[in-house]
Amino acid sequence: MRNMFHLAVRVLIAVAVGAYLLRFRDSPLLLPFIGIMYGVILFLLFGVPLLRRAGRGASQLFWPDDKHFRILPEYSIAEARLKQGQYEAAVGEFRKVIAQYPADVYAHVRIAEIAVEHLRDFKLAETELLSAVAKAADPDNSALTGGRLADFYQHTLHDPKRALEVMMTLKARLANTKHARLVDQRIETLRKMVGGYEVPKPPAKIAFRPADEETVRRRRGF
Repeated sequence: MRNMFHLAVRVLIAVAVGAYLLRFRDSPLLLPFIGIMYGVILFLLFGVPLLRRAGRGASQLFWPDDKHFRILPEYSIAEARLKQGQYEAAVGEFRKVIAQYPADVYAHVRIAEIAVEHLRDFKLAETELLSAVAKAADPDNSALTGGRLADFYQHTLHDPKRALEVMMTLKARLANTKHARLVDQRIETLRKMVGGYEVPKPPAKIAFRPADEETVRRRRGF
């Protein structure tokens, strides 16, 4: 109803301005300027709102509005323990988050990062990443967790075959999504590695994405 009212107001304004400008129709010198002016007015009245609506619709293809979000737990205590070098305590704090928010996959990913980088506990890292993959319920989280598990097998355990198996499973889950092309590229690279072809060397250290409070406060798919 409100949108119809706004449209009616814009139509009335356009008609009123058009009627006023008709007073100058007998002035040949002014007609081009009047036409341009009226076109600008029509664009402001009708074109700009349509562009805004189209922009909102396009953005929601990749970033849904607030009704699709859940407020996520804050990881401040766990991250503080990590910065202090208290790695076991940080893992414990992340486990508290998991207990409170069982569907949260990001806490599992952070525990895996700590296990690889600081504890050198690869079994723990694998267990947490497998748990995260199993919990992932949407394409974004599936891409995140599956990619991290493949990274773990490829760069930490130096087992590209297992990484390829992960990506092949991920390919089936992400078919017809925005992630499909990147998954296919990763699969092609891993196939070359498994087949013995020369590919770029993996990085000496995987750069995990930071987990500051603003990053994790609102995250899609949880």
